[in-house]
Amino acid sequence: MGVFTVLTRCILQPLSVVDDELVPKVGMTFTTLEDAGKFYRNYAKAAGFSTRVRCTNRKGNEIKNQLITCSREGKWKSKISPTEKTNPTAGLNCPARIYIHTLKDVGAWIISKVVLDHSHPCCPSKAEMLKQHRELSMSIRRTIENNEEAGIRPSKTYQSFVAAAGGHRELNFIEKDVRNYITREVRNVSEQEDAKEFGKYFLRMKEKNPNFFFELQLEEDQSIKLAFWADARSRAAFEYFGDVISFDTTYNINRYNLVCGSFVGVNHHGQSTLLGCSLMKNEEIESLKWLFQSWLRCMGGNAPKGFLTDQCASMKRALEACMPTTVHRWCIWHIMKNIPSKLNGYKGHADIEQEMSQVVWNSHSKDSFDRNWNDFLLNFGLGDNKWLSDLYEDRHIWVPIYLDHHFWAGMRSTQRSESMHSFFNKYITRNSSLIQFVKQYDNCLGSREQAERESDAADFHTVIPCATKSCIEAQFQDAYTHAKFREVQAQFRGKANCITRLKNSALGYSVYEVGEQVSSSIFNKFVVTYDSVAAEVKCHCLLFESRGILCRHALSVLSFEQVSQVSPRYILERWSKKVKRRHTHIKSSHDEPLMEPRSKRFDQLIFRSQNICEFASESEELTAILHRAYDNVMAEMEALKAKRKGTSSLSHEDANLESVNELQSPPRIQTRGRPKNRLGSKLEKQIANATKKKKTKVLSEINLFDAASAAHSNCSQYQGHVMSYQFRVPAAGDNSLGV
Repeated sequence: MGVFTVLTRCILQPLSVVDDELVPKVGMTFTTLEDAGKFYRNYAKAAGFSTRVRCTNRKGNEIKNQLITCSREGKWKSKISPTEKTNPTAGLNCPARIYIHTLKDVGAWIISKVVLDHSHPCCPSKAEMLKQHRELSMSIRRTIENNEEAGIRPSKTYQSFVAAAGGHRELNFIEKDVRNYITREVRNVSEQEDAKEFGKYFLRMKEKNPNFFFELQLEEDQSIKLAFWADARSRAAFEYFGDVISFDTTYNINRYNLVCGSFVGVNHHGQSTLLGCSLMKNEEIESLKWLFQSWLRCMGGNAPKGFLTDQCASMKRALEACMPTTVHRWCIWHIMKNIPSKLNGYKGHADIEQEMSQVVWNSHSKDSFDRNWNDFLLNFGLGDNKWLSDLYEDRHIWVPIYLDHHFWAGMRSTQRSESMHSFFNKYITRNSSLIQFVKQYDNCLGSREQAERESDAADFHTVIPCATKSCIEAQFQDAYTHAKFREVQAQFRGKANCITRLKNSALGYSVYEVGEQVSSSIFNKFVVTYDSVAAEVKCHCLLFESRGILCRHALSVLSFEQVSQVSPRYILERWSKKVKRRHTHIKSSHDEPLMEPRSKRFDQLIFRSQNICEFASESEELTAILHRAYDNVMAEMEALKAKRKGTSSLSHEDANLESVNELQSPPRIQTRGRPKNRLGSKLEKQIANATKKKKTKVLSEINLFDAASAAHSNCSQYQGHVMSYQFRVPAAGDNSLGV
């Protein structure tokens, strides 16, 4: 019985029923080798198996014959012991094959040998799951590329295909094919080509708009050390929104671990707007100096009035050197966030945190802050705490009462910059290339531009009604954008909680005390002065000075004085919806995708066919007309294609952009832990090399990875108008990255 079982296993499996026209036969001829291979693949799909080219014999550059077999031909034995790891194998010594050779005199290809039997069962219903028979059409590939650029996850992209097709069975590919296409085609940029594409991007943007600005600084080995760029729209927007800038850096957004820094301003709607971007190898003082000087050159040498950064000593010194007249402010949010980690070793640290917040936020004069701070240190025994002592020494660059007499456009932290970085983080990972990063930067610019355009349109077409009968409110309603007028309305509503009392008055100059009820038992008192001659009102809460919005305390005094119109000085052009701003007529930079000519033609055809299909879908008669037209056009195109078979041509569309030959990427940084894209183990690489040696009979040594160190050398500067530049990927052992 056991012998009979073994014999039955060796019997060749009968072939499933296939249309006789699809079955290969000896003597069949084909115009090209590709036609023969396609014919056998179609047969394989109908029969329930897949094929592969087993060997090809050439004479010079010409192919003489080819052997195509079932993909389960041969027998592969793993070099890894089954006790360690077992992998599925398809090899079963299947004999099914066809042999094709060329007919010299005729110029055709003929099948000279056919074996139809297999050593394994064939199932046509499962053939569509075989890799060879899964295919991504042009339409599917373009959709995947667009969705990837838009940040749509591969799983969602695949599910959209399933929904459109009416189920998984209606698709001739699986989710793994979508992911593989993204990995191999969309994201596959080599480190050698990455920097070249990065440089080409700058050149294309400069060609599209000469006001596009970029500067690069290189190491002596021509690798990228520093890069800064800003598009034409950002440069024009600086004229209106460059008075206050937030600058912040982030890590792990590219495979080289270059630090990304973004310059962010606030537009007339209170929205964040990008005013430049940078990539840096480190955050050393000299690097930051170079960056700030490049940014100033880009913006015509005009330094902002205020500059927000995180608590970084290098940035402080670089700003002092490059922008001595600019008021520097540390991000208060970062400082307050550090309180638990800095003071949690003290007893009652929760009370310490609460009291410190009270001192920082509720001190309404410099003298009161100094008194409250000293009392705070004394009460909790914190006089010897170095962190708090250093903060007090630098109080003039982070405590609100020391800074709010300057205009900050409502910014007290670098969270606007961080929100831009969070946008990048949705689409960029530590394995992303430089060209992927600049594409997403373009997307970020586009999204900011669109948000501003939508708000401008809302301001033009709609009006927010006044909440009160005040003529002053109507003034702001007429002048301010919706977002800023809502802030004004919030102050008018808060005026209801204020009680105004005249303290003294002389020669038209009055001093008021405004009590604001902030809770059932707490009243905060604010001193407000009003000069009726100069039509000037001032409150020591400094809301107007820091944010450009009149506070509820000042509005209470104006109401008490029965003022019906405020001076134009309190209606800032900065927040006006009536100003014609030059940057609104400039499109943000957006790189045209470097698609293959066929992809370009496909997109153009799809775009035109959409209108035709929409028109034809109105009735059955119109649909029938379009179907007949499609059939006629298809027949004409197939006839033309058959006529031109075997010929080839090259148009100017197929030519590549002139390469930037010596441009090199920074060093790719190897991080700790398992990377997201699994790398082969040393053993697997040895096995792969051994297999290759066996097949080619060529001896080769197994290469091991060496960690090379990048030499610190002199730098060369590259500016936007220079066309000859070089970049190289720095070595993986380079330890000069900032932390």
